[in-house]
Amino acid sequence: MTEATAIASFRRVSPAILASARMAMANDIPDTSKSEISLLLKKAAPILGIDGTTYHVLDILLGLSRGDDWKGAGRPIVAISNAKLAEYTLRSERTVTRCLRRIVEAGIAAYRDSPTGRRFVYRDNDGMVASGFGLDFTPARVRLAEIKESVDNYQRELKATQDARRAVTRFSRAIIDACEAFPEKADSWRCAAQAIMETMVSRAEQASKLESLHSEVLEYAEARFGEHNMSCAGDIGVSSTINTTPKNLSESNERTRSYERDIKQTDDGSAVEMAYENKPEAAVGDTQSRLRQAEKAVGDIQGAVLAAVPVGLLQVGCRAAQECVSVEFDGWSDVVGAAEMMRRMIGLSEAAWVDGVGRVGRYAASAILATVLEKSLRDPELIAKPGGYFRAMVDRAVDGSLHLSKSLYGLAESGMNTRDR
Repeated sequence: MTEATAIASFRRVSPAILASARMAMANDIPDTSKSEISLLLKKAAPILGIDGTTYHVLDILLGLSRGDDWKGAGRPIVAISNAKLAEYTLRSERTVTRCLRRIVEAGIAAYRDSPTGRRFVYRDNDGMVASGFGLDFTPARVRLAEIKESVDNYQRELKATQDARRAVTRFSRAIIDACEAFPEKADSWRCAAQAIMETMVSRAEQASKLESLHSEVLEYAEARFGEHNMSCAGDIGVSSTINTTPKNLSESNERTRSYERDIKQTDDGSAVEMAYENKPEAAVGDTQSRLRQAEKAVGDIQGAVLAAVPVGLLQVGCRAAQECVSVEFDGWSDVVGAAEMMRRMIGLSEAAWVDGVGRVGRYAASAILATVLEKSLRDPELIAKPGGYFRAMVDRAVDGSLHLSKSLYGLAESGMNTRDR
């Protein structure tokens, strides 16, 4: 089969399309498997700017490719008409055309157009492609190592961002507690922390600066404790005749803590920034009361959603999602930690994610997100808009009509039946 790639004259050619065409003409192509490249391209979708309908079209094309074409001298060419793709995705042919262009310009496929514009593949007796016209995924084979490296770097950056976000929350809360313990330094520490949150753009920079401020706070606290110990030196011990037995044991054991600890942090870190807002003293009580009521309502919804959803059920029911994000759901922290990656995989906006967390809680929202991703990976035709499906499930959770455990049990059962075959 010839390795020349023809681009029809009716196409508007861009530099990215030409680059893909040149890669499709390469001869030194690394071997891979259909399952490996499919999973890799799905992980790389956020990096390549592929989401929504384009992601759906890509999934269909990869599914139609033959496994043997991804090895040796094979060319993974997929011949399917725009009309058939439009029928599968419930979109217009014009939309499908734009999606195919995005896939080609992303550098993972190339146009291989016939003189008549038709797409077809002829194979020899050995099953190899003798002549074919359609979408050629040879560029994905050529860029295999590059895409792997990009995915690894992206996941490392995403993990670093999540770690920095947790560090910001941890140091912020510690500084707030220190402000209560040392009122004489509260104003200066709060102003310094507020300045860090406002001036530092990235979470990593905020975490680094807050860590430095926290170190200063610890030094001051150690100095104060040292002074206290020195002031007590040489004191005469006197037995007290005051009855120190508490009247109410439960009252004596009650532990106080700052109100800021009770605020649940959202993904965008807004709770940390709220902790430094200077509110009028007269309105503090009302504001705290309203926030506690809202938090209680969210907690009730989250408890109802997860009442029959142990993390083990998520682990068994969402195998494809775990494989896609390279995270095992051994605990709820793993599910929540993978939420950012899962959000990007289904093309859910950050605003919609923050809204969902605010309405049903972070753990319930993460469990719903994992379920949506699992369903979209198993059957992309079933869920045309995963982002809208997520928002609909959140609405049902708020209404009390969401039965997440039934969905997960169904996914777990169908997954076991598939493996048995």
